[in-house]
Amino acid sequence: MLALSAVLMQAVFAGGCGLLPAEKTSGTIMLVKSEAAPDYEMVEVTRGDVVLEQTLYCTYAQLKEEHLSFGVNSTVQHVYVGVGDSVKKGDVLAKLYTDDLDSELEILNERVEKNTILLRQLKELKDYDLSAAEQSYRRGSLSKTQYEERVEQIESSARSQIQSYEDSLYIDGLYVEQIEEQLAGCYIRAGMDGVVSSIRAYLENSRPTAGSEVITVVDSSQCAFRCELTEYAKYFQDGEEVILKGSGDVEYVTEVLSAEEAPDDKFIYFTIKELDIALAVGVRASVTIEIDARKDVLMLPSTMIYNADGKKYVYCENEDGLKTMKFITTGLTGSQFTEITEGLQEGDMIIKR
Repeated sequence: MLALSAVLMQAVFAGGCGLLPAEKTSGTIMLVKSEAAPDYEMVEVTRGDVVLEQTLYCTYAQLKEEHLSFGVNSTVQHVYVGVGDSVKKGDVLAKLYTDDLDSELEILNERVEKNTILLRQLKELKDYDLSAAEQSYRRGSLSKTQYEERVEQIESSARSQIQSYEDSLYIDGLYVEQIEEQLAGCYIRAGMDGVVSSIRAYLENSRPTAGSEVITVVDSSQCAFRCELTEYAKYFQDGEEVILKGSGDVEYVTEVLSAEEAPDDKFIYFTIKELDIALAVGVRASVTIEIDARKDVLMLPSTMIYNADGKKYVYCENEDGLKTMKFITTGLTGSQFTEITEGLQEGDMIIKR
């Protein structure tokens, strides 16, 4: 009897495990899946210093440079220098064609020279005639009345001729000044000792517009790091020591150049205090300055704070462990952290972005 019961039980269990034919099984198998609450990465609200920094990038460059141009419109006849050439103050670097002006000036100068000689001769002749009349009067050859009439005749005759020559010389002098001014605009001269750093391409035989820059000369003996973000100049004091960082952790000890010493107000200038290496023009360096700071305040990483319609908020967990939004008020946004002024307390856990 016990043996028969065991056999029957095995048959029942075998059917439940699928050992019996499928058409003899019935019923539905229910699968239950339980979902765990999300496991968020959290960050704690802490106290600390919120600092807003600004990194300024500087380039090593010459302190003095001049951008040169022609003063008139004409075709470039000669360019006498190349990039990298050393020049002295006053050297002619390039010139325009000046044949017409040269010829006109030559004619004017010849006429001025001729009229100057004739004027001088006329005055000398007048003086000679006056002297002869005076001698005749003293010898008694002329009466006083005759002498006075003679003097008036000499003065009157010479006066109109002298005025004519003087008027001609004055007008020709004005023409000479105009032509010389035009000729001066036909030449480019170095205004300082230096090195030619750039020349407009294909300058010779071209026709540049008057006033357009065609040649640049720099003074390579005076160099400094310069930063074009002049709105940050107020964060530096004249003569202040500033450490600039170059590539490869190289540091340059510099000094802020005062406005009086700086060549212009287009840059903030940092001069190297002790240069013991040959530093090439164009080297880059940077300095990071503190723009603003809040000390010992509640703060969070700025990347964890969201903004919608001008309102700031963060995400945190509610009592059920679900993600929920919480509005906050912020203060200073620094380079890495943001000051929290309302809505959170120290130790609160915030969901990381």
